Amino acid sequence: RVHSMDAGKVVKGEGKPNDLMERIAKDPLFKAVHDKLDDMIDPILFVGRAPEQVDEFLAEEIDPILKANADLLQIDSVDAVNV
Repeated sequence: RVHSMDAGKVVKGEGKPNDLMERIAKDPLFKAVHDKLDDMIDPILFVGRAPEQVDEFLAEEIDPILKANADLLQIDSVDAVNV
């Protein structure tokens, strides 16, 4: 928490990049996880069901609309702008 607060102060107060991971990597208290840090912060670990929810939304909400209006998708645009 101390590192997080200090890194936040640098970002918010000085406009510098977030250096939280560098702080943790240098702290001997975190030595047990130093070699695992990159794996631990993999963004895919923090998205939960979002990928599945997007697929479900597309299949359940968007695909039926597209299918119901397929004929409209085949119409050439009549309001094209020629420059």
